[in-house]
Amino acid sequence: MMQAMRTWYLTQIATLALLFRQRDVALAYYNKILAEQPAHALTMSRVAFLHHEAGDRVRAIADFERVVAVNPKDVDSWFNLAYLRQEAHAHAAAIDAFDHALALNDAHDCAWYGKALSFIALGQHADAITSLKRNVTLQPMSPFGHMELARVYFKLGDLERCKKRMQRLKAFDPKNAAVLEDETGIRVEIDRWWGK
Repeated sequence: MMQAMRTWYLTQIATLALLFRQRDVALAYYNKILAEQPAHALTMSRVAFLHHEAGDRVRAIADFERVVAVNPKDVDSWFNLAYLRQEAHAHAAAIDAFDHALALNDAHDCAWYGKALSFIALGQHADAITSLKRNVTLQPMSPFGHMELARVYFKLGDLERCKKRMQRLKAFDPKNAAVLEDETGIRVEIDRWWGK
């Protein structure tokens, strides 16, 4: 009980320090918690975010690796680790972390999208298509998955599928469809697709 109260108290001080943009003070208080409770996953995650915000991606990745080692069922930490690995162009490692997140929550649409982006970076287009299709199934009104699917189809020379994906996008997001029209040179009309 006393330890929980002390943790709460130190967290409040760290939060207040962050409100006043005193990152170093916040880190000092979070580190006090970790000195007493080295496996406090929530505090470890907060420290990882602070390191990332400070531009220390290497340390943030190491922090999140410790979080998932302590709490392997933390979907958000697996996702954050994957995102940071992806940002560092460690795409195979990012895919591994996305897979851990998806094993815990198969409906994590952002993890499917992120995984697809790493597959694209690795040139694994078939795997990217599979992940993007899952993303757009989970988030049918988000333009990002549709846009990346169209781009992958375009890269593969599958202009018919590219055009169909662009038509779907144009039906609910004409602005991003116009971006793809400029990128690909393919002009789409939605009236024919809409009637099918």
